[in-house]
Amino acid sequence: MKQHASAFECKALLSLLTLALLLSGCGLISAQSTYEGVRSTEKARAVVTDKSRSELPPYDQYQKERKQADQ
Repeated sequence: MKQHASAFECKALLSLLTLALLLSGCGLISAQSTYEGVRSTEKARAVVTDKSRSELPPYDQYQKERKQADQ
């Protein structure tokens, strides 16, 4: 019975991976949307836990700073 659960878990993981790849290929999941999701999560967590933590900048500013750092 343990073997069936393992096969099911493997199929579920493979399905999720395929879905993520399809969504990223269609442009529904982008680097910007991922960054903004992390940013909003961090902002919400900062409100609850500690207001002294620095807030993440908007994606455009973040990308600009990365390009400047690479040069």
